[in-house]
Amino acid sequence: MRIPTIHGYIDRRILINFVADPEVVKKIVPPPFRPKIYRDKAIVGICLIRLKHIKPKGLPDLIGVNSENGAHRIAVEWDENKETKSGVYIPRRDT
Repeated sequence: MRIPTIHGYIDRRILINFVADPEVVKKIVPPPFRPKIYRDKAIVGICLIRLKHIKPKGLPDLIGVNSENGAHRIAVEWDENKETKSGVYIPRRDT
Protein backbone atom coordinates (compact mmCIF):
# COMPACT_ATOMS: atom_id res chain seq x y z
CA MET A 1 0.00 0.00 0.00
CA ARG A 2 1.42 3.36 -1.05
CA ILE A 3 1.05 6.20 1.47
CA PRO A 4 0.20 9.46 -0.34
CA THR A 5 2.32 12.59 0.04
CA ILE A 6 0.44 15.15 2.12
CA HIS A 7 0.55 18.83 1.17
CA GLY A 8 -0.60 21.93 3.03
CA TYR A 9 0.38 25.42 4.12
CA ILE A 10 1.56 26.84 7.43
CA ASP A 11 -0.73 29.86 7.80
CA ARG A 12 0.60 30.98 11.18
CA ARG A 13 3.19 29.85 13.74
CA ILE A 14 3.63 31.47 17.14
CA LEU A 15 6.29 30.27 19.55
CA ILE A 16 6.03 31.58 23.11
CA ASN A 17 8.87 30.73 25.50
CA PHE A 18 9.22 31.50 29.19
CA VAL A 19 11.19 30.31 32.20
CA ALA A 20 10.07 28.10 35.06
CA ASP A 21 11.35 26.66 38.33
CA PRO A 22 13.61 23.71 37.41
CA GLU A 23 12.42 21.69 40.44
CA VAL A 24 8.83 21.86 39.18
CA VAL A 25 9.83 20.97 35.61
CA LYS A 26 11.89 17.97 36.80
CA LYS A 27 8.62 16.39 37.96
CA ILE A 28 7.20 16.58 34.42
CA VAL A 29 10.02 15.23 32.23
CA PRO A 30 10.60 11.46 32.23
CA PRO A 31 14.02 9.78 32.38
CA PRO A 32 16.48 10.02 30.72
CA PHE A 33 15.61 13.70 30.19
CA ARG A 34 16.40 16.61 32.49
CA PRO A 35 15.40 20.25 32.06
CA LYS A 36 17.86 22.39 30.10
CA ILE A 37 18.89 25.20 32.46
CA TYR A 38 19.52 28.81 31.43
CA ARG A 39 20.39 31.37 34.12
CA ASP A 40 19.16 28.96 36.82
CA LYS A 41 15.75 28.50 35.15
CA ALA A 42 14.12 25.81 32.99
CA ILE A 43 12.97 26.85 29.51
CA VAL A 44 9.37 25.97 28.66
CA GLY A 45 6.81 27.20 26.16
CA ILE A 46 4.03 26.57 23.72
CA CYS A 47 4.00 26.46 19.92
CA LEU A 48 0.71 27.44 18.27
CA ILE A 49 0.36 26.59 14.58
CA ARG A 50 -2.43 26.95 12.02
CA LEU A 51 -2.33 24.64 8.99
CA LYS A 52 -4.49 25.16 5.90
CA HIS A 53 -5.47 23.09 2.87
CA ILE A 54 -4.04 19.80 4.20
CA LYS A 55 -4.69 17.16 1.54
CA PRO A 56 -3.00 14.53 -0.63
CA LYS A 57 -0.61 16.29 -3.01
CA GLY A 58 -2.12 17.05 -6.40
CA LEU A 59 -5.70 17.57 -5.21
CA PRO A 60 -7.21 21.09 -5.27
CA ASP A 61 -7.07 23.24 -2.10
CA LEU A 62 -10.88 23.14 -1.93
CA ILE A 63 -10.62 19.46 -0.87
CA GLY A 64 -8.20 20.16 2.04
CA VAL A 65 -8.90 20.57 5.73
CA ASN A 66 -7.62 23.18 8.20
CA SER A 67 -6.19 22.59 11.66
CA GLU A 68 -5.23 24.64 14.75
CA ASN A 69 -2.60 22.94 16.91
CA GLY A 70 -0.73 23.64 20.13
CA ALA A 71 2.32 21.81 21.46
CA HIS A 72 3.49 22.32 25.04
CA ARG A 73 7.31 22.23 24.98
CA ILE A 74 10.13 21.78 27.49
CA ALA A 75 13.79 22.24 26.56
CA VAL A 76 15.67 19.13 27.76
CA GLU A 77 19.09 17.50 27.84
CA TRP A 78 20.15 13.86 28.16
CA ASP A 79 23.34 11.82 28.03
CA GLU A 80 23.94 9.49 25.10
CA ASN A 81 27.20 7.73 24.23
CA LYS A 82 29.19 9.88 26.71
CA GLU A 83 27.83 13.04 25.06
CA THR A 84 25.21 15.56 26.25
CA LYS A 85 22.42 15.94 23.71
CA SER A 86 19.67 18.58 23.74
CA GLY A 87 16.18 18.76 22.32
CA VAL A 88 12.54 19.39 23.13
CA TYR A 89 10.19 17.17 25.14
CA ILE A 90 6.49 17.63 24.28
CA PRO A 91 4.28 16.37 27.11
CA ARG A 92 1.03 17.47 25.47
CA ARG A 93 -0.42 18.33 22.05
CA ASP A 94 -3.81 19.85 21.40
CA THR A 95 -5.70 20.02 18.09
